[in-house]
Amino acid sequence: MRGYFVTATGTDIGKTYVSARLIEAWRSRGIAAEATKPLMSGFAEDALEQSDAGRLLMAMGREVTPASVSEICLHRLAPPLAPNVAMRQAGIAQNYKEIRGFVARRLSVAADVHLVEGAGGVMSPLTDETLQIDLMADLQLKIILVTAPYLGSISHTLTAIDALRARGLEIAALVVSQPSVAGGDLMSFIEEVGRFRKLPITGMAHGEDANNLDLLLMQQKAEF
Repeated sequence: MRGYFVTATGTDIGKTYVSARLIEAWRSRGIAAEATKPLMSGFAEDALEQSDAGRLLMAMGREVTPASVSEICLHRLAPPLAPNVAMRQAGIAQNYKEIRGFVARRLSVAADVHLVEGAGGVMSPLTDETLQIDLMADLQLKIILVTAPYLGSISHTLTAIDALRARGLEIAALVVSQPSVAGGDLMSFIEEVGRFRKLPITGMAHGEDANNLDLLLMQQKAEF
């Protein structure tokens, strides 16, 4: 089984959209795909289909129920806060080993490929003592880094790339997303990032599928 960890330069960049479209692209090719969202915050219990885990389940072709969400998501937290703050406010024990173990068990589920979607950005807190990048380093999955062409994003993107590489993590793809119709110029942004760092890059315009990303991963001999 192949696995990828989907992270981003920040919040509301398009991680879940990219993840869901990529799962759909794989399924269209007959590839069995699984997804895990260890923690999510900022959602309504009566609108699970609109949550990150709900959207991943729908991409996998599965029904969205409290039970199915719990299957792929260890902690779902209502406040739109960083996971550690939300867990602290909810009185949930911040047990990193439990979180890591949950993901490890999910990765053992039979599938051709598995996506793990983080919360927030590369350096976002996971618990009061660990960051998202700590989980990535422990899992050692290839990274799909999602960014977008907003003001200041070149700095954020280059910083994220360097942080991931400093931990020995392989970036399988940098995806420049367009979370809104009024998003910036994808190609100009891709060219600017390419001036400073060499890595596989592709764009995903607002509402676009993930066929180009799927092709990019296949070109890296990531066939399934």
